[in-house]
Amino acid sequence: MDDRNARYFLALLGDFPSDVADAIKAQLRDRIAELGLELGKDVTLFEGSPRGFNPRADRCCAALCAAIDTSDEAVIERLIHKRVPMIPVGSCQDNFSTEFPGKLGLLNGLLLSESPSILALSLLEAAALIPRQRRVFLSYRRKESTDAALQVYAALCARQYDVFLDTHGILPGEHFQEVLWQRLCDSDVLIYLDTPEYFESRWTEAEFHRASLRDLAILRVGWPSVTATNTAVITGEVQLSETNFIDNRHLTQDVLASILDKVELLRTKSVALRYSKLIGTLAKSLEGGDGKIVGYSSRRGLMVAMNGKSIAVYPELGVPTSQTLYEATLEDHVPPVAVIYNDIGIQDRKWRAQMDWLSEKLDRHVRLVKANEAGFQFIDWL
Repeated sequence: MDDRNARYFLALLGDFPSDVADAIKAQLRDRIAELGLELGKDVTLFEGSPRGFNPRADRCCAALCAAIDTSDEAVIERLIHKRVPMIPVGSCQDNFSTEFPGKLGLLNGLLLSESPSILALSLLEAAALIPRQRRVFLSYRRKESTDAALQVYAALCARQYDVFLDTHGILPGEHFQEVLWQRLCDSDVLIYLDTPEYFESRWTEAEFHRASLRDLAILRVGWPSVTATNTAVITGEVQLSETNFIDNRHLTQDVLASILDKVELLRTKSVALRYSKLIGTLAKSLEGGDGKIVGYSSRRGLMVAMNGKSIAVYPELGVPTSQTLYEATLEDHVPPVAVIYNDIGIQDRKWRAQMDWLSEKLDRHVRLVKANEAGFQFIDWL
């Protein structure tokens, strides 16, 4: 597939085993559909020699690279020079440098033995179809499930997730509740350990309902004999039995693997839902000023028409940072560009002070705009 009008260009380069390639493609098709896009139309997938991969310079692109013929090394270097994200995928960790003796060997890679889901999601992250930051908020009652929470935390960290756990994520002297809610607003998935007294704590109950208000994917890990409540907002579930525990406190490795697999699938759905709602809020805000969304840019950006002006808009699904503002300026758009976000629940005073300072310094280049105020702000956009 190679439609030059596509918004994203993906590739499987080199000699992938056919069964692995088929499994990756199946995962890509499902995850891309969850994002509201179509493989072969909005997103193209090239397979074969690097010599045939020629993505447009003004589009997001990325490639998974199996063993590459040495004669193609110059092509690989050219793609890297063009800043095409490349992920080497080796057959064995011990032979990685042998399989990738050139520039690819200097990059962090994956193994063919990884699940097709991990390989596909890594490619989508590299192409900016989903955020690279894998943020999870872990909610639990300390007196009931601390040991299991620590296990889930360690397992997610091993898969390179940025996990918030209250005993690990707040430094001495920081405002506990401000940091906690800020991290919740910046997460993709809430995992809650549904123990018998989980909803009897006002704090864990608040974490659950605020996650719902932020449209996070919510994964329930249900303790034996605990009946699920609030099922309308639960996105996924892992129901535990007595056999899933060791010494009544620790989870088995099999059930930990099930939890991690669920998180990886739910994260894409969370991104899709929050993106859709954020764009819906933007569109509604624009209507009042006779503005509208007229096109798309790279990295899921949008073009907005308002009062005869064209404004590039970049949605931020979590909490905007200085990096968010910087990345919004990288494309060739007429400044200032806008970063829109959902401000519900974002209350951290230190963050607000930093954003106010940056906004004042960067006003001619990029501006931070609440999605529900975009129409009001864009009317006199100068």
